[in-house]
Amino acid sequence: MNVETLSRTVKLGYAGAVGLREVKAARTRDHIVDVAIELFIAQGYDQTTMEQIAEKAEVAPSTLYRYFASKDLLVLDRLLVLTDLDDALESRPADEPVGDSLTMVLRDCLESFVDDPRNTAVRQIIDEAPALRTRLFDISTESFKAFERALAKRMAVPPDDVRAMMTARMALQVFEIVADRWWRGDHSESRTDILNDVLTALADQGVVLPTPLDRVTSAPRP
Repeated sequence: MNVETLSRTVKLGYAGAVGLREVKAARTRDHIVDVAIELFIAQGYDQTTMEQIAEKAEVAPSTLYRYFASKDLLVLDRLLVLTDLDDALESRPADEPVGDSLTMVLRDCLESFVDDPRNTAVRQIIDEAPALRTRLFDISTESFKAFERALAKRMAVPPDDVRAMMTARMALQVFEIVADRWWRGDHSESRTDILNDVLTALADQGVVLPTPLDRVTSAPRP
């Protein structure tokens, strides 16, 4: 388990599953991110140096670089919760139904989001920097591929199996719908409750998929 995953594990209340040293490392990492965000907002992303962050966080530069190899990872950190999906899935009990595991993974990832009033400002920093948007896209793409592989393994099918690929994409879409509904709402309803509402609607009403061409009856084939 890497320190990024450890950090989110501690936030989710699973600190007892790891050692005290690891918990301390995760908390140090979160402190560094908090300080970096403060500086990015106060003086600008480009104007903030890694040395300034280390000084403000009261850690040695070598310690900072051990946690974050580059500055862009600091500003992107709060948006990278989905990069843990593969680890989260692999940590679920082996005999747990796949659908149940996916629900618990989505719930835990949604609840691990940090409700920080500065998130809007961080999002604006990223939106205004093409390099940061590209970096976020690249990291998210690689992480999703890892999730697809972990899911295919759990389903005992090849990585390119269409069922595993669609299941992974559906799970991601559910996550995005829930996050969007929570963000646009008044936050009186928990993300877990919204997740349950969305999953209940899908289970009760189903999802319409495109009909195979050889079964289409409403229009003649070309």
